Amino acid sequence: MIKAFIDTSVILRLLIKDDEAKGDACSKLIKNAKSDGIALHIPPVTVLEIVWVLEKVYKYKKTAIREIIEALLNTPDLRVDNEPLFRKTILLYEKKNIKFADAVMGSWGLEKGINIVYTYDEKDFKRIDGLDVRSL
Repeated sequence: MIKAFIDTSVILRLLIKDDEAKGDACSKLIKNAKSDGIALHIPPVTVLEIVWVLEKVYKYKKTAIREIIEALLNTPDLRVDNEPLFRKTILLYEKKNIKFADAVMGSWGLEKGINIVYTYDEKDFKRIDGLDVRSL
């Protein structure tokens, strides 16, 4: 099995459908990967970029973004690195109305047994249960 990863632009072409040919090519790649002997991976930074672009550029609401990320995580032939972390994080992002990157960092820390965060940007971290937020 050949290993490959998908970058943000591939996922966005599939989601945004702003170029039919590119969207079809992306869909075909994902649908045929397994039978073509390709294991498709999605790096963590790709998930972060997808959320950022959908939120900031395309103005998607958090609920819609959560649904998209959950669909991505549930796609059988895609391997999302740190999938369990992203499953928790996407819910936190929506429910607590915080920045996705902060949700990822806070969840990562708690998962690693690190519950103290030093920051100059306290607001979102204070919404994550279990974090001890300290400003400098």
